[in-house]
Parts: sequence; structure tokens; C-alpha cells
Amino acid sequence: MSVLYRIPPRLRHIPAPVQRLLPHARCRKVGPWVFLDRFGPVTAVADPAMDVLPHPHCSLSTVSYLFAGEVEHRDSTGGHARIRPGEVHWMRAGHGIVHSERVPEDQVGETGERFGLQLWCAHPDGAEEQEPGFDSYTQLPELDVSGVRVQLLAGDGWGAQSPVAVTSRMVFALAHLRTGQRLALPDHAERCVVPLHGEVAVGGERTEADLLVVEAGAGVVHAVRDALLLLLGGEPIGARHMWWNLVHSDEGRLAEQAERWRRGEFPAIPGDSDDFVPAPPGPRAR
Repeated sequence: MSVLYRIPPRLRHIPAPVQRLLPHARCRKVGPWVFLDRFGPVTAVADPAMDVLPHPHCSLSTVSYLFAGEVEHRDSTGGHARIRPGEVHWMRAGHGIVHSERVPEDQVGETGERFGLQLWCAHPDGAEEQEPGFDSYTQLPELDVSGVRVQLLAGDGWGAQSPVAVTSRMVFALAHLRTGQRLALPDHAERCVVPLHGEVAVGGERTEADLLVVEAGAGVVHAVRDALLLLLGGEPIGARHMWWNLVHSDEGRLAEQAERWRRGEFPAIPGDSDDFVPAPPGPRAR
């Protein structure tokens, strides 16, 4: 099994610093996954300056997963949840949604660790304009795969299925490998792995932080050192246009959604509608 692409993390600020792994010029997506940011681990004072103010999405699902810290989520469907470590919070943007991610008020000023992932999963053709929604999942499968502990957070793999309602065939999993352990990769047409700590090797290539996109077919990853490994993949989807927080297969529809946000036509978030993120320069509908 060979590595198709090796993608190093790039530093971004949104407003807190994050390591961005997808999209990349060499690889725009892996299966339906079009966006992957990692933040932390870092110890910081909880400050409202870390808040992500109300902003729009369309034609994708956002997925938040925390290892440490908490975030308060609100969205325009009425979804409201405190995102805690070990939970999956899946927001389907569909034809348009607005959400915010803020430091919980009762934690402002406290010092603590922050560590987590933010991912976007593009909706497949024919499902991009679905009804928006938000779901939280706290009971998720833990598998023993030849002695390796695997958390199956969404999708399917290793003969099991996560309860998270997804829009296409995919996998989102975490594997906890001890030095020398090996794990067979799930059978998906497109796949990638990235160690969140430790070091692993795939097809003779070792990585401590880079994302490795691997070819389809049988294959294994093995731990050079104790590692926490993120695995993503799924069935391929068609080309996607991405601008700011919006994704769509139709470039014209993407521009229409950008204009909707500029005109204030997206729905408001109950209880959080005073602030918003202005749209940067970008596509204009004809």
C-alpha cells in the first residue's frame, strides 16, 4: 500500500490558532471530508475573544469533537448544546444554517486545556439542499480490533456502524495504538490518517503530524511510538466549490448563498442574534 499525498499542517487563526490539514492544493478532499482543523493541545485562559460569532454554512455537515475544554453551540434551527470531550455534535447545514461557538459564560476567566477537531463533511450530490438540523451523540461504539482500541465516531468500519446519522458512506474514527501495534485500515475508497500525538507508519512512510492520504485496498498502519490516530475516509463525491464557510457543487449557487448572507437573509440564531461575522470579499451572484 502506498501513500498518495503527504500534507503538513498549516497555521491559521479563526480567531484562535489552529493547524489546518484540509483542504490542500494537492488534495481538496478525502471521501466527503473537505475540511479538517486541529486546535491544541494548549493551556489557555477562557476568554470571550475566543468566541466564533454567528456565521453561515451550506451544503455540508460540521462536526465538532473535543478532547479537552468545552464550547457552547447555538444554531438557527434552535440547536443548543454544550460540547464536551468524547461527544459528537453533527450539524447539517443543508440549504442554509447559522451557528456560533462560544466560551461558556461560567468558564470565562478559568485556565484550562483546549484540544479538539473541527471537520466539514460535504453533502453528496442530490442532498446538498436538505433541511438543516443538529444532533448530539454521547454513546458511541468502542471496538477492540486485534487488541487496538478504536472509537468509531461516525460512519462504518471494522464490521461495525456508528449511530451518528450521516449523509453518505464514510468513516470518522480514533485509534489508540501502543508501540508496535498494527491496525488494518477500514475498507473505504478514499482514506487518510493523521497522528494527533505519537508516531505511525503507513507504507513505509512515518509521520508525527502530517496527514497521509493512502491508496484504496488492504493496508495497515503501525505505531512507531504510542499514538492517538485519526482516521477519515469514505466514498468519493464530485467536485466541490468552497468559499469562506460555504460549500456547493454549483458555483452559481455558492455565489447566491454568499449574497443571501450579505443581505441578512439567513435565519437568525435564537438567543444569539446581536453579533455576526461579515462576509469577506468573494463571489457575487449574477
